[in-house]
Amino acid sequence: MYKKIIFSSFVFLIAIYIPLFTVYAQESTSSASNSGLIPSTIPTPVDYQLPYPGMLPDNPLYFLKVMRDNLTAFFLSKPIDKANFDLLQSDKNVQASYLIVTQQPGKTLLAFQTFSQAQDYFDQALTQAQNAKKQGYSTKDFAGKLSNANQKHEQILQALAQERHQSSSQTVQKEQDRVQTFTKEIGSLQQ
Repeated sequence: MYKKIIFSSFVFLIAIYIPLFTVYAQESTSSASNSGLIPSTIPTPVDYQLPYPGMLPDNPLYFLKVMRDNLTAFFLSKPIDKANFDLLQSDKNVQASYLIVTQQPGKTLLAFQTFSQAQDYFDQALTQAQNAKKQGYSTKDFAGKLSNANQKHEQILQALAQERHQSSSQTVQKEQDRVQTFTKEIGSLQQ
């Protein structure tokens, strides 16, 4: 009886972690703008690739993805590893918010909630990077990555606002303010 439970638990954990080992092909800049993942209406594109988010938040099985991600985050011990993981989650949520707006026009609220959650992950990445710096890790390269990601997130936020004609809404303004705050915090990591 106990052997079956242990075996079932082991198989379940393996099934959850198999999707973590994903390989992403690098796209050229010209094909990325044609793929629909990067908005073409933004005048100055940022050279930063956002990963494909996988399951979107409106999927009924999305809670499994969240559980897997929380479990993964629990087992990370180094602050720089946690910062990288939080940045990855932030990037996935930013991309998911853009895909929701462009592919499912009636779900604007969900898109902005997803973007806000992405900013929460970005804030956690900044906090972990600051902890890593205090512990003596070099954060200059990671700060550069954070800076590029922050610029890309701002670009996507502008695209979301333009797509839904909400560039003056309180939600957009709040997220713009957070982006500006993050820019200042990233500057302190680069010193």
